[in-house]
Amino acid sequence: MPLLARPILALTVALPAFADAATITRGPFLQRTEPHATVVVVRTDAPASVRVVAELSDGGTAAGESAGTAQHVIALHGLPAASVVPYRVEIDGAVHATGTVRTPGEPRTSAGQRTVLGVIGDFGTMGPIQAGNTRGLLERGVSALLTVGDNAYPDGKAEDWDPAVFRPMAALLAATTFWPVPGDHEYRMAYAQPYLDAFELPEGPDGERYYAFDWGDVHVVALDSNCLSPMDAAVAGCTPESMVAWLRADLEASRAPWKIALLHRPVLATGKYGSFPEVASALAPLFQELGVDLVFQGHNHLYERTWPARDGQPVKTGDGAYDLPGAPVYVTTGGGGDWLYDFAKPEAPFTAYREKVGQHVVVTVEGGSMHVESVRYDGIVHDEFTLVKDVPPVPAGGGGGTRDDGGSASAPGASAGGGCASGGASGGFAALAVLAASGALRRRARRPR
Repeated sequence: MPLLARPILALTVALPAFADAATITRGPFLQRTEPHATVVVVRTDAPASVRVVAELSDGGTAAGESAGTAQHVIALHGLPAASVVPYRVEIDGAVHATGTVRTPGEPRTSAGQRTVLGVIGDFGTMGPIQAGNTRGLLERGVSALLTVGDNAYPDGKAEDWDPAVFRPMAALLAATTFWPVPGDHEYRMAYAQPYLDAFELPEGPDGERYYAFDWGDVHVVALDSNCLSPMDAAVAGCTPESMVAWLRADLEASRAPWKIALLHRPVLATGKYGSFPEVASALAPLFQELGVDLVFQGHNHLYERTWPARDGQPVKTGDGAYDLPGAPVYVTTGGGGDWLYDFAKPEAPFTAYREKVGQHVVVTVEGGSMHVESVRYDGIVHDEFTLVKDVPPVPAGGGGGTRDDGGSASAPGASAGGGCASGGASGGFAALAVLAASGALRRRARRPR
């Protein structure tokens, strides 16, 4: 979807002088970043003139401004792809904040094949688990932060967002692009309206409730499970039919080598609430048919990873290679910050590993390899696995962009998507190496990151 799918108004009327300069009350945070553009969002305590300036490596700048309002949505264009670009926020000519934007590489370029993504869910509580996860994601230098919902506790009200999300995660959100999805706590407010008001996301058939984007060679679909399993259908703002039809069309159109799906209520899980049949019946067939590699989900406040699974059954268990297409791995990453759940249900045949733990996920993509780590909030990797597939070589002449190493000595920066294609599509798994949750994996769990 194009960066500015809806117009952003930057008023240029002259402002009267204020006795006291305005100050920032929210942000800056980054939205809708593309290889050569981003959107910086800032809220001030009074109408002000706000300018954002990015410093480019060639000595030039990219700038945008907004005036006459307290809610500033400022687009920057002309950024270099696959780069770390510093920016500053000026209010009435004075610098009030700084940050960096990590732009993705162009799809199907050497730079577009490398990225580091972060994933978190059920997190906005202002507690120590959220703080530890935020610190870990910041230290890893993830280029984009994906969520699986329940972003702002307790109720997703307008007044919940600053203390639960924007203040405790300010440094992280100023340095990585935020791609959230709503959970059931957002829908404690009719139509999840405060959630929609907080962000500037790509638009789909039902507004910004669900959307898709490319990050280098990764295609991400960010879904609203409330469309399928509503708390109150009268104030859902979407229907199962509209989202499922959109999802099919979107996945069919994507040619990305990798595909990731995000949603709140689980397709396949144990934990306190287990799976949601209405969600699974609507989405699992599409994920399997149209080449989704990895599904992140929340709602159960714990961590669980499945074996590659088709129709709710594992198609591969244990160590070794996996060479059958069309079977996603489902990862429940609900240990972001809220109180943790016990496992009320026994392990299922599809369960590869599970643990009651506060955690976040880091996904590192390098060409035909997608490495996934679940990291405890104290920085210890407690589970990890790798998906490997044949990714066609970069076309002649595609390459360009400076490498973004994601701020991690051990995690090369790159981009990611999904495509264990089935149903006659090309590009299925050549191999999928899954590290079991025992032996070497547990020894690795002592390794701090």
